[in-house]
Amino acid sequence: MRFYSSIVTVLLSTLLLCGASAHAQKSSGKGAGRGEGMGRGEGKGKGKGSGEAKLSEQTVAATETVNVTLTTGAGNITVRGWDRKEVHAQAKEADARVELRKVGGAGVASNPASHVEVLISSKSDDDPDADESDSPVTLDVPRGATVFLKSQDGDVDVEGITEAHIEAVDGRVDMRRISRAIEATSIGGDVNLEDSSGRARLNTIGGSIEVKDLRSSDAGDFLKAKTASGDILLDRVATSRVEANTISGVIKLEGALARGGFYNFTTTSGDVTIVIPADSSFSLTAKVSEGGEIVTEFPLKYTSNTSPASHPVHTGRLAGTYGSGDANINLISFSGTLRLRKK
Repeated sequence: MRFYSSIVTVLLSTLLLCGASAHAQKSSGKGAGRGEGMGRGEGKGKGKGSGEAKLSEQTVAATETVNVTLTTGAGNITVRGWDRKEVHAQAKEADARVELRKVGGAGVASNPASHVEVLISSKSDDDPDADESDSPVTLDVPRGATVFLKSQDGDVDVEGITEAHIEAVDGRVDMRRISRAIEATSIGGDVNLEDSSGRARLNTIGGSIEVKDLRSSDAGDFLKAKTASGDILLDRVATSRVEANTISGVIKLEGALARGGFYNFTTTSGDVTIVIPADSSFSLTAKVSEGGEIVTEFPLKYTSNTSPASHPVHTGRLAGTYGSGDANINLISFSGTLRLRKK
């Protein structure tokens, strides 16, 4: 009996130990599986959440000739003309907020806007006093629109509208297919205008100005370009009045002269080069000092006591005509060379 009791005791002890071990292993496996499942679920949740972020945008109905204003603290501005009678604005940063606000005027709120102010901010319902957003902005506006844009630190690119009035600080200004009027100023950036018409006033400090294919749509259209320290390059400019002024830079005009046009180019320490067709007709007044010179490939009829065209004029004044003298050209350089070349 004692021996039998001992065997029973040993068997019971063994069964208890095995059961405890099996229970421990089962618990351990269950815990590991639970931990792995939680890890996968958390990873998927995070990935899905970040992928659902949306950019801020807004659209309002507008008249064909709507005025649109936008001022940004920083960030590039892009404007495109389209055939819809709507103003559409989109901010490129997810934390930015776009608001299109109708300005002035009375009437039904649903009427198309004649003046829209574009506001870009990082404000939210939780933080109404947040600063302005530095997000890049894209605007789509009717082709008959006039835009007024200001950027403190960013480039401005405008295409396919009627009028553009732009101010940029530390940014480049590019404009194409503007049909009536252009006014652009940049501090620390270049200003470029291409394939446009109408009157244009371009200014920059510390940058260059380049104009290509500017046509005249009215008898009073003009181009006035001025830079403190940069080149002014004009190619195929057909407005009847062209003025260019730079303190330290090159001025170059290439293309046909407008009949009865007026051209006034002045530089302090740079060259002026005019490249025009051989059958051009113009009157010329050119003046240099401090070692500058005047060189012309056109055999002029002189109206003052100056050297013939085959010899450059140093430190002095040259006046003469070529053909019937239709256009008027006035060139001044303090210490550069004034050149008239045949194209």
